[in-house]
Amino acid sequence: MMLIHAKTLEKYTMRATDGELGSLADFYVDGDTLHLRYFVGDTRTWFFGGKVLLSPHAFTNVDKENMAIDVDATKAQIKDSPKPEEHEPINRKYEKELNEHYGWPLYWFGPAAPLNQTYGAGSPASAPLIPPVHIPKRKNLEGTADEIRTGADEAQTEAQYQEQTRLFSLEELTGYTIHAKGGKVGKVVDFIIEKADDWLVRYFVVDTGGFLQRELVLVLVEDVEEVAWHDHAILVKTSKAQIESAPAHSREKELTKDDEKTVYEHYGKTPHWKHEGSLGNSN
Repeated sequence: MMLIHAKTLEKYTMRATDGELGSLADFYVDGDTLHLRYFVGDTRTWFFGGKVLLSPHAFTNVDKENMAIDVDATKAQIKDSPKPEEHEPINRKYEKELNEHYGWPLYWFGPAAPLNQTYGAGSPASAPLIPPVHIPKRKNLEGTADEIRTGADEAQTEAQYQEQTRLFSLEELTGYTIHAKGGKVGKVVDFIIEKADDWLVRYFVVDTGGFLQRELVLVLVEDVEEVAWHDHAILVKTSKAQIESAPAHSREKELTKDDEKTVYEHYGKTPHWKHEGSLGNSN
């Protein structure tokens, strides 16, 4: 298991099987499970065209000493890969083309369990980071009086649903305000990503200090209740007092298992590895 800050990972170099690719620029995370689905690579140092998306399935090694990630693909494969549209959300059509190009498995066909069974656990009000996809009330496409749903209706609605993206950018969430029980408590400045069997987001790094000071603490991602995208706010079920009195966090220090235990004890929560030990891991 490895815990690492997202901003630290952005300093890593990507290495193809035949040379350096460039650096990491962002991460796309599954809003339903918090699993990291794509690394965004900035390859402008070696070909004009900008950013490429790479699945964690492509990574063969994380070299912390040399701050590099090895990718099981050639530079030509990556250069010729389908590129995301600028300023457009990632959709299923693009994901299918990308995965077919590399031969990666399609993650959304497997079973999904929120954050290895712990994300939002124990709260009926809990919700994924991505707002629920609106599925309009199904009706007969021919508009007949009895409005009996046909197989074609069902297939069309399901197809529309499957084309919706559930991905969000960590870069986009940076700077969002944390709203706890009792009021605003600070802004998100970083994320801690865990690399175990999968890659997923475990903690927000939140700056609770004022204008002239910086006081960093960790907030559990599993405590998210809602993301208010228009207000650039993240609502959590933790109290403001709990967050403000949380153990101080340093971005220069590697987070250890003992540090995690201290954080969970402070918030009065069962550590995620105990949930996973009893419920089992899921992709």
